Amino acid sequence: MAPPLVRAPTEPLDASTLDWKFRRQLIERSDAANGSRPCPLVDNDRAAGIIVKYARNLAPVDEPSEANDESRMDEGRKKSLKPYLQDSWFPAFKVGPQAKQNFVWPHYQELQVAPGTRKLYTISRIVPYRIHGAACEYLQQQKDQQLKESKYLGDLTLPSIKFVKCDKDLKRYIQDVNSVTDITKLLTTFALRTIATSLHILHDIPEGEDGDTFRKFLQFRRSSKMCPIKNNIFDVVFLPSPHSDHTSMIILIIPPWTLNNTDFVSFIDTGAVTPGSLDGIPTAKPASASAVMWSLLWDMCSKQKCQYFAVTTYEFWAFGNFSSNMQTAYISDLFQAPTHPYAAQVQQGMLLSPAISETLLFWMAACVGAGDILWTPCDKITS
Repeated sequence: MAPPLVRAPTEPLDASTLDWKFRRQLIERSDAANGSRPCPLVDNDRAAGIIVKYARNLAPVDEPSEANDESRMDEGRKKSLKPYLQDSWFPAFKVGPQAKQNFVWPHYQELQVAPGTRKLYTISRIVPYRIHGAACEYLQQQKDQQLKESKYLGDLTLPSIKFVKCDKDLKRYIQDVNSVTDITKLLTTFALRTIATSLHILHDIPEGEDGDTFRKFLQFRRSSKMCPIKNNIFDVVFLPSPHSDHTSMIILIIPPWTLNNTDFVSFIDTGAVTPGSLDGIPTAKPASASAVMWSLLWDMCSKQKCQYFAVTTYEFWAFGNFSSNMQTAYISDLFQAPTHPYAAQVQQGMLLSPAISETLLFWMAACVGAGDILWTPCDKITS
């Protein structure tokens, strides 16, 4: 039996020891978690190397159909969900003139709390090939679904090689992006809307009264109340939970012009968290973007009783979860979504595998318990 998906390795893991059908996707080993050092900022060299990019030719291939005729297989690929997701990309956007460039992170009084309040002690790595292997395995276990144009394609809004639509109403979202709410509109209009619809399709959630009760918990919603900082830097999208006092997933959205890759890599660095470092953020020196982000996530997730989260600047993503006692956080490396003009002539060689849409779909399925995903609570995992 394979070891749990999420764990903090004490030494680099050998892919040959993993019981994943797609372990060939391992390209490079993840750094061992540093078990005792605090989380520092890292240099630009590491920032460039830690972003996960997998070549398209490592993607799992579709199982051969009963018919061997290639034209029929290609026609089937055009109309089914899995190839649509594999061949999708995020529409590139144009930064507007009002976007605040050269942003300097301020100190937030809203985040100042008594020492010992935020009991986050350790940040550990979710090894990238484990996420990719689990995402591929999850999708392989789901039966591919044929797409009925009149029923589904209006909600599958991400452009894809065989599915690019010239929709003027959608294209207006990619012009003059000036604020975090504009980024949120992009994500909810394209990626998150597509992912939620894909989950409905894969798991055959019925429409009408029988499916409405479940569907309302599988739609991303924007919250103006979850984030304690009220400004134009952060926004929050979440998945509600069937349990009224819980939230299934929180996505923290930060515009790319306020969070550079070096600060993002500092956020995902692993190790022991210096006691009290997330409580009273010092005002005598420049604010730490990573400390602000972890403080925000800890506050929101603890209050909402939410273990799953993601952080994104639209193009770059990190996925994570907290242990049930909120003392340990597990965070992935950075994943990069392919961004191309909405109606670009994109070739498969320009895309990565798994697609970010497939990884995001897996993360959504895991947090709501869809697809019989074997997911072990973090605080029961040992290295």
